[in-house]
Amino acid sequence: MKEIVCVTGAGGFLASWVVKYLLAEGFIVRATVRNPSNFLYCLLVELIEPALIGTRKVLKACTEAKVKRVVVVSSIAAVMLNPNWPKGKPMNELCWSENEYCKTSENWYCLSKTEAESEAWEYTKKKGHGVVTVCPALIIGPMLQSTITASSSILKGTLLTR
Repeated sequence: MKEIVCVTGAGGFLASWVVKYLLAEGFIVRATVRNPSNFLYCLLVELIEPALIGTRKVLKACTEAKVKRVVVVSSIAAVMLNPNWPKGKPMNELCWSENEYCKTSENWYCLSKTEAESEAWEYTKKKGHGVVTVCPALIIGPMLQSTITASSSILKGTLLTR
């Protein structure tokens, strides 16, 4: 029986390539995508709560499907907002964006990514899944999807303003 792998955020640039690679290697892939029409950057309630609920639902479904490993495609946003991290020290799996700092600076996207990834780690500790998180920054390269991604949008905006 082929191993089943769940990849979150499969509509994004990196996750779409992870899915392509896993399929080429013979894995059965279950992928999640969000509905862009329901995703608003501006409001806390439309950003953090769906991230947590979505994470819980995906992980519960993985448990029911007996998925052994979950690939959570997160973001550098989950680690970069930590003003107490020692300057010059490389960020690693021990570095998280600080929730209170994210709230104070009203950076709801970073808070949602931090809390969703934390939720994934806590859930998988209890249920015994293997979990891998990927926290990319700006990603550039050939796109597999037909719509523009967040990273591509940033690049496009930068190029058009010059």
